[in-house]
Amino acid sequence: MVSSATAVRGPAAGRAMLALLRRDLTERRGLRLPFVLDLAFGLLNLLVFLFVSRVLTLSPHADFTRAASYFDFVAVGIVFLLVLQAATVQLVVRVTTEQRAGTLELLVTQPVPGWALALGLAGYSFAFALVRAGLYLAVLGGFFGLHVGHADWLGVVTVLSLGMLGTLPVGVALMGLAVAIGHGDSVARLTVVALSFLSGAYFPASALPAAPRAVAGALPSRIALDGLRHALTGAAWGRAALILAGAAAVLLPLSAWVFDRALWIAKRRGVLTRE
Repeated sequence: MVSSATAVRGPAAGRAMLALLRRDLTERRGLRLPFVLDLAFGLLNLLVFLFVSRVLTLSPHADFTRAASYFDFVAVGIVFLLVLQAATVQLVVRVTTEQRAGTLELLVTQPVPGWALALGLAGYSFAFALVRAGLYLAVLGGFFGLHVGHADWLGVVTVLSLGMLGTLPVGVALMGLAVAIGHGDSVARLTVVALSFLSGAYFPASALPAAPRAVAGALPSRIALDGLRHALTGAAWGRAALILAGAAAVLLPLSAWVFDRALWIAKRRGVLTRE
């Protein structure tokens, strides 16, 4: 039998997550110019790779995951990096901002579990990353020549969403590091660089030496990138989706526990609010 405390805690956690999402959506409703500038900067970056790809020839021995050109390969990698950054760097920046403003301490005093706070703080970044990735793919397909004629769009949306959920535990754990110890922003940026290198965002992971290649094969970010590239070329993506769903089911609760322990440590150390 479920205790009354647990029964109350579940709905309270859901309400807390929705309240945080509504608050973040309201606060960012007027940030249209930064979003447009971000989109423009990203597309200029992709334009550089478009011109670079025109002087490159794909090696027949390299695994470019059915990509028609190097630009097709790297463009998908960059789009997924936006999702990865939202799941890591943006979450750490978010919780650091809350900590410095003193609102994190106020949130922790509410009768909701730490995992609900973590997922509530991640809600806006999750939704924003998926929308931004969709816009990038639309512009790349419509104006940059990205080959999407055989794309399975159900697979694209599914793998993008599950890829975000599969990499989100990294960001939640880094949020805990930022709350309890600090310097989470720097660690998060280094993590994104490492994951982009190992996951094959800019070049096939098969080009890596044996040891890092073995590590890369187990990374959710690598699996998500391969699955996304398969979905965009009409290849099978179901296996990647199943692996990502399993990874999220195991890693999300674990990372939420880490964040909850980090809140406890921060309370003990008196650093829930930082200067």
